[in-house]
Amino acid sequence: MYRVSLIGAGNMGNAMLKGWLESGTLEPVDVIVRDRERARGELLSDRYGVALAEDNLEAAGDSEIVVIAVKPQDSGEVLEDISRTDLEGKAIISIVAGLTLDSIRAAVGSGPSLIRVMPNMAALVRAAMSVFAIDTGNGELDREMVFDLLGAIGEVMEVEESFMDLATALSGSGPAYFFLLVEAIEQAGIDEGMPPDISRKLARETLWGAAKVLKETDSESAALRESVSSPGGATLAALKVLMDGGFERMVGDAVSAARLRAGELAR
Repeated sequence: MYRVSLIGAGNMGNAMLKGWLESGTLEPVDVIVRDRERARGELLSDRYGVALAEDNLEAAGDSEIVVIAVKPQDSGEVLEDISRTDLEGKAIISIVAGLTLDSIRAAVGSGPSLIRVMPNMAALVRAAMSVFAIDTGNGELDREMVFDLLGAIGEVMEVEESFMDLATALSGSGPAYFFLLVEAIEQAGIDEGMPPDISRKLARETLWGAAKVLKETDSESAALRESVSSPGGATLAALKVLMDGGFERMVGDAVSAARLRAGELAR
């Protein structure tokens, strides 16, 4: 087992802690939590039986792995605090949006291994798609540890840091694109006369089922689309409207905009 400090007890930090404990990856005794809002840290401590640190320095000093799950505007203070303890041979995992490996390295020195992670909100149900990039510093990184901790909240993939902005646009922001599609289908049903509760149920369960087929069959998305698009049928009529309206171009433009903004935030 690893001794892990979790700095930041917001939604994502909470989701990660819940995943670690529910999966058996960690036991409560292996975790120490720190949040600038003490009441929020106490809530997690009471709920899960984990230890509570008085400050960031204590959290970092009492662990082998430091997970930083704070808002971007709070990350500088956290890095400054933890840099005052001996980080040699430790690992720092950051899920802070836009915080680059170079920025972390400049703050903490060459001692620890660094892991920059982009999870997504599906971590709340242990179905996240997380990507990570690493900088080993002076030591060696136990990649199995990274996959264990991130795998407790969903799927995991290692990428070069140069792909992190694009990964943010695809998977970090991706759930929002899906939710917008659900909204649009729900509203279309309502506009056509379907009672809202029925339209909501149909849209959500249909898209959930489609996503499950995509994951469990491992088929190409294009092949699945074609399999339900009979010539002259209703589905093909709908797809023609979407394609003629520039659906694919708009999605591409949206991903590009998210990638560019992610890059701006990382500077």
